[in-house]
Amino acid sequence: MADFLPERVFNNESMMTNSRQLLTDYAATRSEPAFRERVNRYVNLVYSTALRLVDGDVHRAEDVAQTVFMDLSREATKIPRGSMIGGWLHRHTCFIAAKVMRGERRRLIECH
Repeated sequence: MADFLPERVFNNESMMTNSRQLLTDYAATRSEPAFRERVNRYVNLVYSTALRLVDGDVHRAEDVAQTVFMDLSREATKIPRGSMIGGWLHRHTCFIAAKVMRGERRRLIECH
């Protein structure tokens, strides 16, 4: 049965180690190639999560994704060593999307 199951990308140990190394490199030297690779690996996860959470609004999802990656850039040195980056990005995307949607609901209520 195990022969038929595809390898999960986020559970691949070498991927996680390499991913952690990219974050470590970026945190230490602000290496743009390391950060760009990080974004390329996770942009689909972040964007698709954001799109679902903002009710399919493409522009809001793009804003959420951009905010998440800006926060990753700022917080790179503070993310604990044992953290799974994909998990951190997913959780942070949920947090940012919820914040955006709360703000939108407030604006709608104030307009009425």
